[in-house]
Amino acid sequence: PRTCPSKPPESRVTVIAQVSDIHVRSHGALYQDAVDSNAMFSAAVDSLNRVRPKPDLVVISGDLTDEGTAAEYLKLRELLGALKHPFVVLPGNHDNRDRLRAAFSDHAWLPKEGALSFAIDVGELRLVALDTSVPGLHHGELDANTLTWLDTELSRHRDRPVVVVMHHPPFMTGIPYLDVYGLRSTDALAKVLARHDNVDRILAGHVHRSMQTRLGNVPVLTCPSTTTQIALRVEADAEPASYLEPPAYLLHRWAGHGQPAVSHLCYIGLFEGPLPFA
Repeated sequence: PRTCPSKPPESRVTVIAQVSDIHVRSHGALYQDAVDSNAMFSAAVDSLNRVRPKPDLVVISGDLTDEGTAAEYLKLRELLGALKHPFVVLPGNHDNRDRLRAAFSDHAWLPKEGALSFAIDVGELRLVALDTSVPGLHHGELDANTLTWLDTELSRHRDRPVVVVMHHPPFMTGIPYLDVYGLRSTDALAKVLARHDNVDRILAGHVHRSMQTRLGNVPVLTCPSTTTQIALRVEADAEPASYLEPPAYLLHRWAGHGQPAVSHLCYIGLFEGPLPFA
C-alpha cells in the first residue's frame, strides 16, 4: 500500500464526491449490450463539474471499466479529461490491477506493485483506500498485509477523522445474487475498526444501489452506479436483474472541528426547477 506524506490538519469544510461502478467500455461498445455507460459517465462528469462548492476530491470507488481491457482504460482517461476536480480511483472486481496501474502511472498515490491500497490527505481528513479486488474473481477480500497497514494508518492518525473507501461493502445486503460476490473479510475488518474510534464512515460501491448500515460503530454507505441499478430482490430464488433507474452519486461534506460528515444522494441529470420554496 502507498502511504502519502501527511500534512498538519486544518479545520475547514471538506467535500468529497463519490461515483462508482461506471463500467466504461471501449469506443462504441454498450454496457450489458443495453446502455451507453460511457455517455452516462460523461453526464456524471458534467454534473460533478456543476457542484458548488467544488469538491476537494472525486473518488471513483471501483468497477472503472467493464472488462479491464487496455482500450477501456484508454477511454476512461479520455472521459476523465473533462473532469475539473482532483480525483482518485480504486479497483473493483471488473478491473485489472496491472492495466489500471499502467493507465494511471502518472498518479503518485498508486502503489507500484501489489494491491492498489493507498492513503492521502483531503483537508483535515485522512482518506484510506482499500483494494478489495481479487484478481480473476468477483468476490472481495482484504489480506492480512492490508489489514495490518490499515491498523497502522488508523493508529498513526488517531487524532484525525478518517474515511475508509473500498469497492466491496462490508455487510450482507440481503440480495442473494449480490451477496455471493460480497466481501469475505468483514469480521477481520470489524476487529481492526473496533480498536479505533477515528473512522467517520466507510464508503463503498459494487452493489449499484444506495444502502446504509453500520459495521460496529462505523456508518457504512454504498454509492449507486452511474449506469444501471441492481434490482432490490431479496427472495432466496431471486433472479438477477437491473433497471434503468436514475443514476446518482454521493456528496460527503465534513464541516470541520471534528463534526461527522453529512452525505447527500445526488441524482445525475437536468431536472425541472428551481421551484418556489416557502
